[in-house]
Amino acid sequence: MASGLFSGSSSRSSKRNGALSDISIEDQLSELRGDMAALVALLADRGADASKQARSKAHDAREQAEAGLQDLLATGEELLGDLRSRYAGTEKQLRNAVREHPFATLGTAALIGLIAAALLRR
Repeated sequence: MASGLFSGSSSRSSKRNGALSDISIEDQLSELRGDMAALVALLADRGADASKQARSKAHDAREQAEAGLQDLLATGEELLGDLRSRYAGTEKQLRNAVREHPFATLGTAALIGLIAAALLRR
């Protein structure tokens, strides 16, 4: 059926009884239709293969992105836990300092307030 385009035989003439004769237009059209059908099937197969490859690559990229996101979330949670523990430790130290030195703490707070007021006046 697809003899002209893919097998290398001539689509213009054939040999009958030792002499070349022209193939009828109907035969040529039929041969062209067969060639076109074979070409369309070949393109469809290649398109399907390319589509499968693209889907596979997209799936792999999505899995990598999800794994990276999970790693990022885990790292973020670890950092947040570290910050919470450091904040809790600093808060304890600050409360102990205020209890041990209430007047020094009050004087420091007043000094910070005066400096802030002086800066805001400018």
